[in-house]
Amino acid sequence: MPSGNGSRVLMIGLDSADLDYIEPRLSAFPNLQRLFTAGLVRRLATPADVMSASVWPTFYTGSLPGEHGHYFPIQWDPARMELRHVGRDWLDCEPFWRPLARAGLPVTTLDVQMAFPSRTPDGVEVVNWGSKSLGGFHCNRPEVAREIERRFGTHVLEPDIPIEKSPERFAIIRKGLLAGVKKRGDLSRWLMQNTDWKLFVSVFQECHRAGHYFWTDTSAGSVAATDDTDAGDAMLEVHRVLDAEIGAILDQVDLRSTTMIVFSLLGMGPNRAQMHLVPDVLARINQRFLRPGAAPTASRPKRSLMGILRDRLPAPIQERIALAVPVSVRDWVVKRTYTGAVDWRETPGFALPTGGEGYVRTNLAGREAEGLFEPGSARHRDYLNSVREGFLSLRDSATNAPLVETIEAPADRYPGPRSRFLPDLSIGWRPGGPVTAAHSASLGTFRGRLKTGREGNHRAVAFAAVTGPGRDSVRAGGMENIVDLAALVRDLATGSTTGAA
Repeated sequence: MPSGNGSRVLMIGLDSADLDYIEPRLSAFPNLQRLFTAGLVRRLATPADVMSASVWPTFYTGSLPGEHGHYFPIQWDPARMELRHVGRDWLDCEPFWRPLARAGLPVTTLDVQMAFPSRTPDGVEVVNWGSKSLGGFHCNRPEVAREIERRFGTHVLEPDIPIEKSPERFAIIRKGLLAGVKKRGDLSRWLMQNTDWKLFVSVFQECHRAGHYFWTDTSAGSVAATDDTDAGDAMLEVHRVLDAEIGAILDQVDLRSTTMIVFSLLGMGPNRAQMHLVPDVLARINQRFLRPGAAPTASRPKRSLMGILRDRLPAPIQERIALAVPVSVRDWVVKRTYTGAVDWRETPGFALPTGGEGYVRTNLAGREAEGLFEPGSARHRDYLNSVREGFLSLRDSATNAPLVETIEAPADRYPGPRSRFLPDLSIGWRPGGPVTAAHSASLGTFRGRLKTGREGNHRAVAFAAVTGPGRDSVRAGGMENIVDLAALVRDLATGSTTGAA
């Protein structure tokens, strides 16, 4: 049972806020500057360097990816031989605060990314209020849900469709981000005032999308952020409004009795993804593996009708269609695009959806329903070596620079009962923008263009800034990884002396 001796804990998540972006600009963010100066700021290790979308389940379960098995909202189900949306009906995970709430600790949470709706009335959990792409709005307390809908409606931003956008669309996104930050701040403060809590978690997701679409070359490094010429910088503008909302939240708490933790589980930087090349490169690797000695062909892998349409339909039409249909339909489109035309008898490995990394899954007997390889067999090892060698041989046709920096096996780094659901290989790209042509001495030439419309993308920079009575616990303890946050918060809120802190 929770102890009555713990302090109140207020957690403010800044999704994809980059510490190396924030620190040179602290003079423009007075409230973050106040927290950073009065508190303790720790850089944290994060699995984002291998699987960027795994960070939120890692945080809220207090376990590593091999334990929770989540790496992307849409994942490969080997039993069904298809991609499917992760939900509480498949790969369910329980956040660390639910056992605390069941034991009587007052808990309120707002929009923790990738957390599934609660089935119990314990505490107050609001999910998907501002994350329409992850499912519908839900609150486990119907009376609170009704009041949120009456007072705040829904978030002003539409779901994020990662395709190229016109200047008019960027203007709409910018306006929505600024309004969304303010609206989320209002909702956070209303929940703080109108729910009983000893642990409060609110996640601002707007800097995530701002980083994707408004990152520029001037976003990196030290910039005179207080100069009036920065008024046109959408990244800076979103972060300034966010800082103001953090200040308004700060005004509602007493830091003598409340530990405040501002945190980010991954960062943002220039987009260096080359994931648009992965299906074609992997198809040619598969050709060479299945037919040794045959000359590489320039043919593309067989594509489903949906994949062809996604290649050829103009981006504005794709976006209008995507915004008009339910999430389940968008998931179906992704599924058909990736595996709609696959002949599993001729597919030793295949690409998986990703936000930037390259993900490869091998077709294993006993794991995949239509598997080819015996796990750990000589043929399986030979194929994995072929994949590694093939991707490591890729070079930018314009500069001859290598494209691949690392290739890792996520299950080796993160073993656990659900590691079988992770990609078999994760490909990390070298710095540099997305290329339109690449070549390999063994595989030939590849052409393509990244069409996500994103100038920024995730990188493995995470931090937590701790202010209030919990600061000394962090200084004395061993908070080194984002997975440690759950134990720290649990200990602070319950008055326990065990755990990461």
